[in-house]
Order: sequence, then structure tokens, then C-alpha cells
Amino acid sequence: MAGFLQLKRLGFEVRIIAKYFDWQNVDEIMSWSREHNIKVDLIKYGERRSFVQKLSKIINPINWDGAAFEYKMPDAQNTVREVMQEFNPDIAWFDYTYLWPLYHIFQKQNIPIITRSINFEAIHFLQEDGVSIVNLLKFIPKFFTELKMIRNSDYIFAITPKEERLYRNLGAQNIATLPLRSLPNLLKQEREIKDRDVLHLFFMGASYNVHHNRKAAELIIKDVAPELERQMPGKFMFHILGKKLPEDLSKLCKDNIKEEGFVDDLDLFLRDKVDIAVIPSIMGAGMQQKIFEPLVYGIPSIISERGIAGYPYKHEEHVLFANRKEEFVENILRLRDVNLRRTLSINSLELSNNIFSKEKLDQIVTKGLESCYDQ
Repeated sequence: MAGFLQLKRLGFEVRIIAKYFDWQNVDEIMSWSREHNIKVDLIKYGERRSFVQKLSKIINPINWDGAAFEYKMPDAQNTVREVMQEFNPDIAWFDYTYLWPLYHIFQKQNIPIITRSINFEAIHFLQEDGVSIVNLLKFIPKFFTELKMIRNSDYIFAITPKEERLYRNLGAQNIATLPLRSLPNLLKQEREIKDRDVLHLFFMGASYNVHHNRKAAELIIKDVAPELERQMPGKFMFHILGKKLPEDLSKLCKDNIKEEGFVDDLDLFLRDKVDIAVIPSIMGAGMQQKIFEPLVYGIPSIISERGIAGYPYKHEEHVLFANRKEEFVENILRLRDVNLRRTLSINSLELSNNIFSKEKLDQIVTKGLESCYDQ
């Protein structure tokens, strides 16, 4: 949504085509559409497939990427074709790489295509679901999806510098890194660092059904928090934010661990209630908001270096890096030093405002759009 609103703020007329699930509230989606004067055309997930379509998905390895195959279905193809003819766009913008089955509709009309990648899906899939013979077979069509996107996009926005380098190595030329576009709205200019005896730490994941969120929460709940309580009883309180924390982990949230679920006012919670962010990143690709949101708030943070994904945050200057339990515990103990917390906060805010400002992200998007105009 931040991306749609950015395009509209930059002066573009925007038309959205999106799929939705049964559990999503269509009235809320259409209310947002009316509020922002952006027309939204919805396509329901789960179109019934004919025998031929089901057979095609089984026997054609290209169709084993189920995310991409969803957009080969007639409802998606017909809706996009009808909206394209009615709206007559100057540019087609695709969020996610697996929408490539729709590219041909715009290519026939010589309409430039921009693709915004949120992660390198093939690698992300193996990290989330694990390496097995079956998953390696599924990796192949997902890798094909990425190659197809590179070959057919007129401009690509990667979500991290790390993934931009990967796409360039695979042949992408017209490409730039475009960070999460919600971050400019979250940027703070300063943060009060409180000198108090008991420090409040937090980890947040949108949902613990996501494998990498569960693994990170396990590290904190089973290893880091108990060790800190053993070494310095009563001096550190952990808050676990997000929905669907598994029952086996929820039962362990006692003593110096509190399960918060979703908090009503996240901005207030992050601004006033916590002192330190502890965000392990054990697996997963793309740009994880749970890592970068604390940084743009100026919250002193201990994170896994892999989660920075090529952005220029440095150890002991902007953040503290840790990978193993012992490193997380050691760095948390270091952050009892209020002066170190202040230094990390000030430096993190300065860098974040430099690379994630509204003006910076507008420049990145405008340059990509202008390159399509020149074709």
C-alpha cells in the first residue's frame, strides 16, 4: 500500500489488480480504494481448474512453481487483459517476480514492464522449506521464474543490495535497490535512551507460522532469555510480539519472557516501552521489516549480520551483530552501558534517515520510471 500511495503522490494515476483470499475482508479493501481514489480490481484465489489445467501443472516442470501457475489461469489472464484495454497504461508495474505469466499481455502492446522483487524466491523457498529431493525439484521452476523475470522486465527493483548483486550476476542491467517503502513513514529524528535498572528487550514477527520467525523466537525463548536470567536475574525482560506463537513456545513465556501478541499501538510500544531490539535472522531472504523497523526508530539493536542484506549498517557503529546464543547474550550484557546504547541509536538514526528518506526513495522510483519513458 505504501508503494501504491507513493506512485500516486508522485503524480501518477494508479490502477490495481490483485488477488485475494476468502478470509480477507473485501469491504475493507474497497473502502481503502475509495479513500485514496485508486480503483482496485479483485480476483479470487482458488479458481477451479479443468482436467487439462491440472494435468499441465503435473507434466510441465515450468508449471511446478505454483505461485506463477496461479497467474496462468483464465480469470487472471482475462481480468488483466480487460483492465489493460480499458485503462491503457503507460507502464505495467508488477509486485513479485512470479507474475511473469501476465507479461505477454503488455508486451503485445509494447508497454514497458517494471518488476519489484521482494525476495529471490528460489533461494527463499529452500531456506524456508528445507533442502530435500522434492524441494530441489521445485527449486528449478522457481529459479526459472527469476530468469524469466530478468529477461522480460524493462526495469527491476530489487529489495536489498544483496539481491541486486545477485540479479546483476544473472544478467539484469536496468536495476536498482528499492527498500521497503513503508520505512520513510516510520523514520524518527531522535530517540530518548532511558537509563534504567531493568532493560526491556523485544522480538517481533508478523506470524510464527512463518518458519524463520519461529526459529528466531525459539533461539530467544529457549536459549538467550534463560541464560540472561541465570547470569543477571531480574535485569532483562523480553517481550515477544506477533500472532500465532506455537503453544510449545507460548508455555515457556514466563519469568523474564512475556508474550505480547499484537499490541494495540505498536508505535507507542516501540517508542516508549522498549530499550533494545533482539532480532536473530537464521534464514529467509528479502528485507525483513522486523530488522529495519527498530533501526529507523533508533532502537539499539542486536541482529544477525545476514539480515542486513547488504545495507551499510556496521557492527559497533550502528548495530551489534550476533549469530550464536553466546554472542547475543554477550552483546545484550554490553548494552547495559547507556552510553553505548545512545551511540548506536544516534548513528542508526543518522544512517537510516540518509538511505530510507522519502526523498531518497522517490528519487529511486522516479529514475526507474523515467528509464521506461525513454525506451
